[in-house]
Amino acid sequence: MSTQPHRTIVVTGASRGLGLEWVKQLSQDPHNLVIAVPLLGPRVKVVKGDITDFESLPDVAKEIGKVGGGKVDVLINNAGIMTGAGASFNLGISHSTPVEWDIQFRTNVTAQVFFTLSLLPLLQNGQEKKTVNIASMLGDLTYSRENPDLQFASYAASKAGITMANLKFHNEFKDKGFVFLALNPGWVDTELAGEGTGSYAPLKVEDSIRQCLSFVNRATAEHSGKFWSLDGRPEAVVQ
Repeated sequence: MSTQPHRTIVVTGASRGLGLEWVKQLSQDPHNLVIAVPLLGPRVKVVKGDITDFESLPDVAKEIGKVGGGKVDVLINNAGIMTGAGASFNLGISHSTPVEWDIQFRTNVTAQVFFTLSLLPLLQNGQEKKTVNIASMLGDLTYSRENPDLQFASYAASKAGITMANLKFHNEFKDKGFVFLALNPGWVDTELAGEGTGSYAPLKVEDSIRQCLSFVNRATAEHSGKFWSLDGRPEAVVQ
């Protein structure tokens, strides 16, 4: 008799990098049904959608509900971009442009917020009610003070934004059983490592997501609203 999945997990930005690795590792568990936006594979269902197209989000959520049996146990808001001076070690904030700020905040903050809001009814029906917002050490105030030569200004600001949004979600919904985690996956060797791709980024995607997944699986309500490292240690911005 085949084992039926009983845990529904949604992963955004699942076509490459960290998102692809989240899907690979999650889909190894036969109890997981992974809904990737977008990706296909064993125990993986695809729902096509652009999370920056806000008008389409109710339809995307409706389709996720159909595929996932009317619930979502864990939402992993992994989708994100890094562009312009926001992807640069050396180019400071004065070299950035309004376009790069708009693009990164739309994808890295606003889209995450409103995609989460669209899935709250499904999360309410889930067992775990967990949302994981992928943050970054670059959005950590203490880290930025201690590393003033690292620029990445617009990207860093967007990651500080999603960390704050994570806390605001916690403040509003903590009494309804939801868990909101801002999670730093570390500096990982992906396309989103900016100028650090390959040469500088110390972590491989497999190691990063293995540690992230271990923490997400054991996280409870006491972890909600806070900013965590990939191995479950507190980061500095929100504690």
